[in-house]
Amino acid sequence: MLRLLLLLIASIGPGLLWLWYFYRQDRYEPEPVKMIFKVFVAGLVLVIPAGLLEQLWRNQILSAVHAGNWPSFLVTAFFVIALIEESLKTGFLWWLVGNNKELDEPVDGIIYGITLGLGFASLENLLWASAFGFGVAALRAVITTLAHASFTGWMGYFISKYKFFSPVFTVIMSGFLLAWFSHGLYDFLLFLRNPVASLISFIIIAGLLLRLYQIIQKQVAHSPFKK
Repeated sequence: MLRLLLLLIASIGPGLLWLWYFYRQDRYEPEPVKMIFKVFVAGLVLVIPAGLLEQLWRNQILSAVHAGNWPSFLVTAFFVIALIEESLKTGFLWWLVGNNKELDEPVDGIIYGITLGLGFASLENLLWASAFGFGVAALRAVITTLAHASFTGWMGYFISKYKFFSPVFTVIMSGFLLAWFSHGLYDFLLFLRNPVASLISFIIIAGLLLRLYQIIQKQVAHSPFKK
């Protein structure tokens, strides 16, 4: 029982802390806590269909890992894991907030996207930590959690862009392609198990997050609810 409690704290706790941090950035018209909770839980739940779909390619994934074959890594990262996970996250994010009245200023899309990504990462962290221990939980708490937040956060940015500035389908597709490509590249570099490749993947995530943070600050500064 104690181990389960510690695993929950180590796995889901960081996601909630990051959620609290990003939620506080929306200073003038913060989203309803009930809606944030709903989107976070949706992220948690999405791990289940994503995992089931990825199981269909379980043998190919294991084969790629054991063989250390980079073309196999490339296909697995981009066309199995990233494609499945970002398709599900994009679809559910749009379904939950795309036409929701609570999406009433541009920054909201990013906040909801980050929230969904953090929910997804939190349950993933718990499953990985349950299988491989607290060391994996500590590493994923910082890197993987923020990686998922950035992928879906960017998708949320494009949903807001579609709603407020440019209501054409290519905007949504651009958001999905960015989330999918950055996720696939991140996983591919980590699959290589090379220190330089891993460092590049971390730099990519840091860059995505930094730019997203800058956009959040800019959108908040120009919030229509700012007095």
